[in-house]
Amino acid sequence: MSLMFKLYRIFTALALMITGFFTFAGVLSIFSVGFNPLLILSVMAWGACFIHSVLSIYLQRSLLLPEIGLKENTPGGIRIMGVITVLWGGLLFVLGAGMLALPPEVKKEVVQQLGGDNPALITPIGIVFMLLGFILTFNANLSFRFLREWTRRSEEQEGE
Repeated sequence: MSLMFKLYRIFTALALMITGFFTFAGVLSIFSVGFNPLLILSVMAWGACFIHSVLSIYLQRSLLLPEIGLKENTPGGIRIMGVITVLWGGLLFVLGAGMLALPPEVKKEVVQQLGGDNPALITPIGIVFMLLGFILTFNANLSFRFLREWTRRSEEQEGE
């Protein structure tokens, strides 16, 4: 097992836990808050990332045990959900970087508008957003890489 494949397994597990938490929390929020288009959009994005993580686990299993194949629609699902994951992860990363780049007076004003009193909280929140974005984007890129490897292997097996 190569280092990149080990990283892929670790990042998939991290992404699965993170996206599962946010998907479940979002669904519970929809039931408690009611219809909110932005909340529903957020749950759909987190859900797509969660589905991508689950499909990545199936891809990893198929790479480790070639006798266990993938369903016909799994590679397409990995591609589609992977693109959504890259977009969502990129958005989180840019949002976090933007939060870190805010001048101190703007941070103070934003926190006061939200009813808080500690503008220093924006920095760790920005770091968490950037970390989440990195994990999701890196995992999706690794899934694209290993999906190409799986496709190459399956084409070689069909050629024999």
